[in-house]
Amino acid sequence: MVGLMSFTAHAENEKTYQVIDGKISANAMYGWKIYNGSGCGACHGKGGAGAVGSNLENSVTTKLSEADFVNILTNGKSGTLMRPFKNDKHLMANLDNLYAYLVARGDDVLGPGNLIKLPLGK
Repeated sequence: MVGLMSFTAHAENEKTYQVIDGKISANAMYGWKIYNGSGCGACHGKGGAGAVGSNLENSVTTKLSEADFVNILTNGKSGTLMRPFKNDKHLMANLDNLYAYLVARGDDVLGPGNLIKLPLGK
């Protein structure tokens, strides 16, 4: 698991996940588990598609840099319902994985549901 201090910045064209032989990389799969286990979907909807909170699948691929993503998760976002998660050690230790999952969603590589049951792509 990757800790906050070792969050990996990726080059603009470098993917944070991989698809090998039709299977998503373990980091994105674990990010899906973090997303669902940490309650992200309560505000951001199934698969990050948006609800009370913003649409994360589009945000991480078009609006937010990785540094912005880390900052918002760590410190929350003023003027919104987004609270800081800096005291959630499990989430903070898995920011790379969560980011990889959301980038894969934004790239339309993964469906919004249970990744174990759904095929890759649309």
